[in-house]
Amino acid sequence: MSSKLILSAILTGLVFLSGCASRENFSQQQESYLLEATARIPAAVQTLPGVLKIRHCRAVAPFDGQYFLYRTKTAQFQQDYYKLFLTPPNEQIVEQLREGLSASGLFTNVLPASSAMPPDYTLEPHLLAIYCDFSDADNPKTVLKMHFVLLKTDKSCHCSTIVFENTYESIKSMPGRTGQDIILSYNDNLGDLLSTLMSDIAGKVK
Repeated sequence: MSSKLILSAILTGLVFLSGCASRENFSQQQESYLLEATARIPAAVQTLPGVLKIRHCRAVAPFDGQYFLYRTKTAQFQQDYYKLFLTPPNEQIVEQLREGLSASGLFTNVLPASSAMPPDYTLEPHLLAIYCDFSDADNPKTVLKMHFVLLKTDKSCHCSTIVFENTYESIKSMPGRTGQDIILSYNDNLGDLLSTLMSDIAGKVK
């Protein structure tokens, strides 16, 4: 083997090892987080007679990814490639919503979107925003904004009518800037938002 071929093989090996080390280092530095609503969901005063199905939550861009998003002073969004949600936040929110509504006893039963059982009510959640607001460096905040539509099924015509619709936004000050600070603040956002949603549904849907 010529000296040129030997040198080429050595360089190729070094590049490969460097790439592997770089990817391994990147993977080790990444931090993944799960959402968990911190507020205790109050038990419903009365149960709405009927089965509720929660559809998949749609997320608008750029809030449909897993990386944490930061809003800068220039009102632009930047991704943090080292801090991310373990699964997409819209999926985690639906699971928290299902668990909260089930525990509250607001409906007779709460079904996931995959259930084949015909529901009496259908809840459509939409994730409009979830990000850290660093536009004011002295007062960083987390923002969670969602829109909900509750439909009631009319089995006589196999159609649905909107019985409740509202948009909610929760803004919380962060105690710090670490990944743990951010996720705890998001959890507070989610807990407040879900508690208000359930209270509103209980008060307006008869």
